[in-house]
Amino acid sequence: MGRALAEALGLPGRGRSLIEGNGLVVTWCVGHLVEALNPEGYDPAWKAWRWDRLPIFPEPFRYAAIPQTKEQFDVVARLLNRADITEVVNATDAGREGELIFDLVYRLADCHKPVLRFWTSSLTPEAIQAAYGQMKPGAAYEGLREAARSRQEADWLVGINATRAQTLRMRRAGAEDGVWSVGRVQTPTLALLVRRELEIRDFRPQSFWTLRARFAHPNGNYEGRWFKELGDQVTERFATEAEALELAAKLKDKPGKIRSATGRTEKKKPELLYDLTALQKEANKRFGFTAEGTLGLAQTLYEKQLISYPRTNSRHLTEADALKAPGWIKALAQGQLTELQPFLDELRKRWPVKLDKRFVNDKEVEDHAALVPTEKPARGLAGDELRIYELIARRFLGAYFPDRVEAKTTIITEVEAETFKTNGTVVKEEGWSAVDPPHRRKKVEKVTDPAEAEEEADDEVEGGLPAVKKGEAVETASLHPKEGKTTPPKRMSEGDLLSAMQGAGKELDDEALRGAMRDCGLGTPATRANMIETLIKRAYIERKRNILLPTDKGIRLIQGLPAEALRSAELTGSWEARLERMRRGEESRGTFMADIRGFVSGVVAELQDAPAPQAHGIPCPTCTKPMRIIPSTRRGEFFHRCSECNLTQAVVKA
Repeated sequence: MGRALAEALGLPGRGRSLIEGNGLVVTWCVGHLVEALNPEGYDPAWKAWRWDRLPIFPEPFRYAAIPQTKEQFDVVARLLNRADITEVVNATDAGREGELIFDLVYRLADCHKPVLRFWTSSLTPEAIQAAYGQMKPGAAYEGLREAARSRQEADWLVGINATRAQTLRMRRAGAEDGVWSVGRVQTPTLALLVRRELEIRDFRPQSFWTLRARFAHPNGNYEGRWFKELGDQVTERFATEAEALELAAKLKDKPGKIRSATGRTEKKKPELLYDLTALQKEANKRFGFTAEGTLGLAQTLYEKQLISYPRTNSRHLTEADALKAPGWIKALAQGQLTELQPFLDELRKRWPVKLDKRFVNDKEVEDHAALVPTEKPARGLAGDELRIYELIARRFLGAYFPDRVEAKTTIITEVEAETFKTNGTVVKEEGWSAVDPPHRRKKVEKVTDPAEAEEEADDEVEGGLPAVKKGEAVETASLHPKEGKTTPPKRMSEGDLLSAMQGAGKELDDEALRGAMRDCGLGTPATRANMIETLIKRAYIERKRNILLPTDKGIRLIQGLPAEALRSAELTGSWEARLERMRRGEESRGTFMADIRGFVSGVVAELQDAPAPQAHGIPCPTCTKPMRIIPSTRRGEFFHRCSECNLTQAVVKA
């Protein structure tokens, strides 16, 4: 990024730690260069994990250069204080965390020179030059800076104090070893997975039967599924096989008739553009990429100047962005995605083209607009980078195409006053979906689990149904009952968890809290991938193929944590609402931090008073120690394993 800035501003060279020339010096951070001190950095007595040392409230907070990148920090600090440098340009990421990175370095270097804020979502030379000519004084971002510091310090206070208190609680009476990490974002995120896992474990499958009939009409055969309307309710299932067989015997060889045949046209608008979370979910669904992997690929494409800033939470463009969009289309025409050429040729016929207002809304863009290709043509991309670039390019290009049009047909067939429903879909016009085809799951050819088989069943016919009219006679060619089982909720893929994190807080009763979390949820687009990896590293969850499973330790933490506020998204909602007010200058940092200290004191007291939870799991028949409950990747299946002697018991079907 530093090299891109230097090149756009006319500085020659590719320095290791800085680039200098023409009265400018460009240098860079390597992510965070500065970190908050650990408790023992303030007071050696705080190194010991003891109840009488809690809660820990440093005043003021102190920071130090991160050892692994201290060499680069020293370079930046020396430049900030160089006598001939009169102004400092803050060109970190345009957002709250970027502001924090700069502020920590600036303050630790003890710099007091005037600051200008550089703000851009693209690293193309044109975007850099435009942003450089529109910089504002750093004071204009004071609220954002205060909010960033407050978020960081509050997370430190909650994380350090709650983790130590929970760990001491679990170690009480020598019950547990190891660290039991607790955090404002990680613990509610873990709770999402644990709640789902416990729902699956508590689930008991129920058998049911459906009745399907095959009808013969002069214009063709079709299949229908029995249903019955009972007031406002509709049932399609029989509780026993005998009921289904009884009705099948009653209707066998009986003539039927078309009670109704209705058709309607459905139009589906193009999908909104990608934000980071939507891109991560799609890449996980299509390619099995992890959230962290997708972010890394997008970051590389950004640094190659091929896409806009990836850590965005917006799916819209600004009016100013929309004016640049024709240049992005021209870059696609000059790039390596030759399979897009027919669609680009079509746009050329109706040039100039303009984005629909549905994709352009300044009010929906906070720090960064949606992910889009830039005016730099893509050449030489391969493998996973090409896959991510193509997703972004197709989604952007699809926005210029008309709706997808589908013809939906519903036939209701009546036999002896019993009714059967048949649905069919025909795509009349592909529209945008020809450019950006929706992902479809591969059909399962062989399913061994009846519950999975029922889940895979699709009652909607892809393609045309025979042309029929109301009142026409049909022949009941066959009737066949089919057994199914109710299925537990499915375990979460990484894409599912990202959706749950993004939507966390929607269930909150408080309208202000829901509003605060509308665009953020748990974590931010930039931090969710790292949070998932952190939970894996701390042995709270594990990744099996494309599924995320809570471990026994993760389940024990959530089940045994008495502080409900630490398991709920409400805490994040409350913080985000207040931090947004702070950004706007409507709330003081001092008031917010005082309330955080009060909250932390309450959490520590609650954990200290709560007894340590009992060990879970049945006793091992060999060594009597509690066995872990290990979930299988198959729904509703588990087995017990002893970590001491590695004994595994037979699978238990939920």
